[in-house]
Amino acid sequence: MGPNWVAFKTLFTALDLDVVLPDPTNREAIKIGVKYSPEFVCFPFKATLGDFVSAIKKGADTLVMAIDCGPCRFGFYASVQERILRDMGYKNIRVIPLDQADLLEFHWIKTLQEVSGRKDLFIYSKYIKAVIYFLKKAKLLNDIQTAEGLFRAYERNLGDTTRVVNELLQKLDKANTLVELRSFKKIIKDDFNSIDIDRSRTPLRVGLSGEIHISLEPYVNLDIRRKLGEMGVEVHQSLSLYDWVVHKFHLNYHRKWLEHLAKPYMPMDIGGECVWVLGEYIDKANAGFDGFIHSYPFTCMPEVTARTIITNKLKKIYDLPVIYFSFDEQSGQEGFRTRLEAFYDLLEARRDREIKSTPEFMANGQKKIYPQYGGEFYNEIAQLIQAE
Repeated sequence: MGPNWVAFKTLFTALDLDVVLPDPTNREAIKIGVKYSPEFVCFPFKATLGDFVSAIKKGADTLVMAIDCGPCRFGFYASVQERILRDMGYKNIRVIPLDQADLLEFHWIKTLQEVSGRKDLFIYSKYIKAVIYFLKKAKLLNDIQTAEGLFRAYERNLGDTTRVVNELLQKLDKANTLVELRSFKKIIKDDFNSIDIDRSRTPLRVGLSGEIHISLEPYVNLDIRRKLGEMGVEVHQSLSLYDWVVHKFHLNYHRKWLEHLAKPYMPMDIGGECVWVLGEYIDKANAGFDGFIHSYPFTCMPEVTARTIITNKLKKIYDLPVIYFSFDEQSGQEGFRTRLEAFYDLLEARRDREIKSTPEFMANGQKKIYPQYGGEFYNEIAQLIQAE
């Protein structure tokens, strides 16, 4: 899932295992996934199947696939993909399921035991180290994502933010001591602060939400975060690997707040990110955002349900402009870009009208006043941008 290979890699290298990184998701992987997958299965199934084949061709003999409970088809990925891979002729591979339905039940320890091949007492200290490093790197990846979403909207030279992000991923991959990880947040701020930015801009603010794989893997979502940023849009995306893992440990109070907001319209979890997408839409509307983007795999039942509720109910109440993108192997760059540019034009025209009709904004030099939105690290990044 995009840059999250950094965290997953450290989870297994900390157990002294050799990690084979598949090539970044690409056209060839998608072609393989489409060819061997059921036609109407979710797009992430096809993409991850292609990634597995890429890893196997590079020498991997053990694959780990997360599973979940509930109505979402994600719970069947591991078992179905294993059968498909064996039918393709890969007989000597193992697909080990990683149960993440409730991480406080600690079923994931069995996965670490199975992958490492050890169950002695001495290995448990390595498990603790592996999980600590995984969580720390996942949190730092979340911080990089936060800074990227803000800085790209202000960069003078297109591509500077992308270059800094890629450099930070390599640095984070090589940071394998607690001392390095504790000081890495400063490295993130220093590297982003080196970007030449135009502080006079007032970018549009757009919330980005949806299914987790589609939202975090740039190849399958046609690099929507980069495209929005280079148009001059602040991208706010709370969904991340760290956000999901902390939720599964029952410690994600932001998600609990989103569930509270969504409860009148969706009182139960029906799979995917449905409940939290609804909460995100309401939260972004209350925070004065200019627009909202919902991205999901074609045929994904929970996300289609969220889309229907937003269109038929929430949009009439909160009046926050929203655009939907359903992705599959047929998604094309140009049609996607055209829709994105049209949405940007709509948001800009709408903000201009809002400024001209609001005395508070007119008195502020024809600029919209945006309240602070986000956690501690977000505010630190916002101060870097605002500082003269």
